[in-house]
Amino acid sequence: MVTRQQPRDAPPAQALVVVGASAGGVEALTGFARGLPADLAYTVLVVLHVAADGRSSLPQILARNSVLPVHRAAEQEPLRAGHIYVAAPNRHLLVHDSTMHLSDAPKENGHRPAVDPALRSAAAAFGAAVVGVLLSGARDDGSAGLLDVKRAGGAVVVQDPDEALYDGMPRAALRHVEVDAVLPVAAIGAWLARRSSANVAASVPDVPDLAMTDPPDRPRADPVSDLDLTAPDPREAIPDVGGEGTRFTCPDCGGVLFGSDHSGLLRFNCSVGHAYSLDSLNAANAESVEEALWTAVRTIEDRVALLSRMAHRAHGDGRANSAALFEQRGRDLVHRSAQLRAAVEGLWGPDAA
Repeated sequence: MVTRQQPRDAPPAQALVVVGASAGGVEALTGFARGLPADLAYTVLVVLHVAADGRSSLPQILARNSVLPVHRAAEQEPLRAGHIYVAAPNRHLLVHDSTMHLSDAPKENGHRPAVDPALRSAAAAFGAAVVGVLLSGARDDGSAGLLDVKRAGGAVVVQDPDEALYDGMPRAALRHVEVDAVLPVAAIGAWLARRSSANVAASVPDVPDLAMTDPPDRPRADPVSDLDLTAPDPREAIPDVGGEGTRFTCPDCGGVLFGSDHSGLLRFNCSVGHAYSLDSLNAANAESVEEALWTAVRTIEDRVALLSRMAHRAHGDGRANSAALFEQRGRDLVHRSAQLRAAVEGLWGPDAA
């Protein structure tokens, strides 16, 4: 069942499982939900990368495949043990104390909701009482958030890459994070049950002060509050996002991207708060290149159409030399447009990186 209101006798959250998935994630999450026991002591947060303008049916899918109650995440709703909460489209799912918050903060890796901010906020709120779980996905999303979970003393479980429909996210996590278990999705529930019986405390444990040692890739919670509007140089009013300035610009807002190495995981942030991993920045950059090239094709073909009209008018006015010149320029541009079209269409061929 998918519910909005929770039973009053459900105990408050003592420990969290944050599950992230992207491409191939519906299938992986369905198998994960089937394996969760009815007496699970954890609260489960699920973040699937979905289209911002779409309506997710994931809560209904998980409800049909889990013995645990499934809820759509709601603002300021308390977290309850033994319940599953699914992130809403176009809102980050964050945790503060034992409460959910839905945020319109900048996208991370081109997604909102995104896996990394959910993991990061859970680690900050629950410390060692967090388990980060990463399932199927095509790129390297989630690795930075898992590093935050480990840094706070929590545990990390990764889907067996050989089982995942898309193994990019699990394999990236294995490269960058010291994981506690690599399992097929059907076995993760039993692993959580064994761990919860041994490690979930009677109350939320003390949380380490992550703010004192924030890695440079951590976006500011409220960048606007850090602005110095009296600074004589406008560049001095930009909040410090950490890292070194790069030649790259943010695919979302066009601002300068600052790069940093987070335990071997390259991350890029702009001053607004958009964040990208290396894989996600590469994908966004590829889209920008394709858009720019198609814009060039369209501009050239517009120019050909204008030259054709000018040649037609010149013929009507008896200016044969001008008409011939316009026609020749048009033929040259048609040839260049065909070459550019062929280059764009072959840009992402089978041998493309």
